[in-house]
Amino acid sequence: MAGSKGKDVKKRRSGAAEGGKGKSKRTRSIVFLTVLSVLIVFAAVFAFVSFDLNATDEYHGYVNTISLGLDLSGGVYAVYNVDTDSEEYTSMTADEQKAAINGTAETMQRLLFNRGYTEAQVTVYNNTIRVEVPDVEDPERIFDLVGRPASLWLQGSSSQLSDSSAYDEDADGMDGSHIANAGLSLDSSTGEYVVVLEFDDEGTQMFSDLTTDYSGKYIGIFVNRELLICPSVNEAITSGQCTITGGWTGTEGYQSAYELAVQIMAGSFAVPLDMAESGVISATLGSSAITAGIISGAVGLALIVIYMIILYRMMGVASALSLIYYSFTYLFFLAVFPWVQLTLSGIAGVLLSIGMAVDANVIIFERIKEESATGKALQTACSLGFKRSAGAIIDGNVTTIFGAIILIVVGSFGASALQGFGITLLIGIVLSLLCSMLLTRVILAAIRILTEGDEDKLKAKDEKYAGYAERLFGVHRGKPVSEEELLAENLAKEAE
Repeated sequence: MAGSKGKDVKKRRSGAAEGGKGKSKRTRSIVFLTVLSVLIVFAAVFAFVSFDLNATDEYHGYVNTISLGLDLSGGVYAVYNVDTDSEEYTSMTADEQKAAINGTAETMQRLLFNRGYTEAQVTVYNNTIRVEVPDVEDPERIFDLVGRPASLWLQGSSSQLSDSSAYDEDADGMDGSHIANAGLSLDSSTGEYVVVLEFDDEGTQMFSDLTTDYSGKYIGIFVNRELLICPSVNEAITSGQCTITGGWTGTEGYQSAYELAVQIMAGSFAVPLDMAESGVISATLGSSAITAGIISGAVGLALIVIYMIILYRMMGVASALSLIYYSFTYLFFLAVFPWVQLTLSGIAGVLLSIGMAVDANVIIFERIKEESATGKALQTACSLGFKRSAGAIIDGNVTTIFGAIILIVVGSFGASALQGFGITLLIGIVLSLLCSMLLTRVILAAIRILTEGDEDKLKAKDEKYAGYAERLFGVHRGKPVSEEELLAENLAKEAE
């Protein structure tokens, strides 16, 4: 009697522990789904709604801040003529002249890309270079993007230079044709802005030799024979990157450092240039194309959500939540990433990425249905469905990622449409892979825990509700076909 009673107590305690554990899981699932729903609502609000932050500042929905390409927003253009009468140009052979012009165009393209204008187009026609920059309204702004063409000379000196009369092209030095980029950075330790120069491979060696010879001395920087600044050289610089300090702080300091970086970059071209003309480019597609794209994307997404819910029921609901969260996160990345400039080809990359995200969910859900049909419980079927579909999904997405990278590389040689498509596709594929394999899985587990909890309550009242959760998930559980499958089911339960 006593022993039997002790066993009953242990059983009751075990049942209470399992009930408490199940209740804890259901509570966590409810909290997770609630938080996710709130995040989606906030994402929708911050994506499209604009409002005043205070008397002077406004917040604009991040969708409105996505940079647009020439075909959607227009921009400005400038035509540069090579100064064929200059000494720098006439001293070159015909092949060197052609290479220098093409090199200058590549430098302009790289410069604009580094400033976030990935869809800018730089085209060479004989001795003329045409630059088109999207999403810029003022033609004068193009000067701040590629600089005012000039000649740059870095001249070593044993003493600090104070005026432009010290310019000597026969002195030790180097021209600016080997400067790959000039930009700004904030020194967190001093709170000062610094100008950062980056050199190409040949320029790295030349600057290393120059700073080695003049370590502890000075290097004067001249633009159009005018002295800009003469910083001291603290040590030999062999890394291909150097910083110029000038005690620049605050708004005025930022402006001074920015102007210096622009002037230096303006002298980095391999040939001297003169601007012949500039003007405004109208959008080839216009705002109607943007509106049509937004409407078609929203309608397409809604149809996908409805289709997934009808076909896969609660699994479709999990997919819908994941897909909506993915879409808003994707738009956010398009807004904040500096390399993104949306064009018609970029929109195609966005739509293709969404399609592949849905395709991954379909593969997973079909695998879950197959596992359930072999007699596995819903929990085991979901676990194995994700595990056994992961290989095919990852392989398909990785090959697409490689394709996107190739498009970006090929597009960097002047095919900006390919580059824009590749960038949006790459961001979308990486994000869709994470959402389909991780977020959808967590959402599905939370929904399953809630439905199985309801099934236990309903089955206690009426046996006809057995299999309630499977029906909600749109799957049919067949009879187990082997002991191995029963063992796999038990192991999955223990793991959870």
